Amino acid sequence: MYRILVGLAACLCGMVVWAQETSSRVGWNLTAMTEGEWSMTNGKTSWINYLEAGVDVGLWKGAAFEGMAIATYQAGGAVDNDNLGLSNIYTDENKPLRLMQASLRQVFGKYFSVSLGLRNVDADYFTTPATGLFTGAADADYPILSLNYPLATFPLSAMGIHVECLPMNGLTLKASVYNGVASDAFNRQFRFCPSSDGVFTLGCISYELPSKGEQAASYTLGYVYGKTPSEDGSVHEKETGFWGLLEQPLVLLGKSQLVLLGQGAAMTSRDIPCNGYWGGGLVMNRIARNDMTAGIVFNRLLFADGDETDIECTIHCHITSWLSLQPALHIIHHNKHNFVAGLLRLSLELGNER
Repeated sequence: MYRILVGLAACLCGMVVWAQETSSRVGWNLTAMTEGEWSMTNGKTSWINYLEAGVDVGLWKGAAFEGMAIATYQAGGAVDNDNLGLSNIYTDENKPLRLMQASLRQVFGKYFSVSLGLRNVDADYFTTPATGLFTGAADADYPILSLNYPLATFPLSAMGIHVECLPMNGLTLKASVYNGVASDAFNRQFRFCPSSDGVFTLGCISYELPSKGEQAASYTLGYVYGKTPSEDGSVHEKETGFWGLLEQPLVLLGKSQLVLLGQGAAMTSRDIPCNGYWGGGLVMNRIARNDMTAGIVFNRLLFADGDETDIECTIHCHITSWLSLQPALHIIHHNKHNFVAGLLRLSLELGNER
């Protein structure tokens, strides 16, 4: 497995370097993460590894090909059995290659774009400056989506179309339609079959206000509608939900900015695994000379048979411009049981923008 991961990394590095040398229209990125996890409650440990390579290739005017592939490897399994997820790079199954994105994006002027192909909803909707700090999976994609739908959230993807419109300064409208069942298998990813797999739609309206600090104020309201197969595959079940996200700068202390984070979601039906989710936190960016970022977040997941709570404290430290270290502490309450777990993540990020 180690040889496979090293070989994949070498191949991906060679591909993106070759692309960069042969065309100025190619952007690329390479991200590698390794983290150790330890449950202070039961003593379990785990080692998790994540490798990501992406390309953005300019084609004709306003058009680009966007591609991304990942490799994952973990040893030791999950250190706890929570639903919110201790780590946003953990996967149950080790795979040397998962194709996450292969799509064509066409921009029309300055205000409208359409993307068609294999996509993942996390980058389109839920990765923001504040939520991107935290290591918990709940801050990367809303649990009411990942737990209620076979949706294209990490580490899965699905065929779909994604549209963005900017009708005025600061205002963004997004809408997407995906195949109802996502997958990480090549023989099932490139299909769009509403009759058998159902269909899933997602959209939002966002407004952004500039601030004096690094991060702008952002307010988002979104909807989700899914028509996906039941467990026996015979009936398409319909579910509707709504979600919201707030990132509000509070105060500027020198170059450091304190930001309030709020997020929540609810489903219209309660006869589902997860019918609600909400969270709140604080993020302080650009701390000290190496621009450290620290944060604390409180997430609560609502089930028909009980609730789950996760409190995370973390700090992201830049060692160099391309290498960073991030410790995190999670305090989890799940089904009347308490867990305390910590992780230490080392990240390497290379690349250039087209």
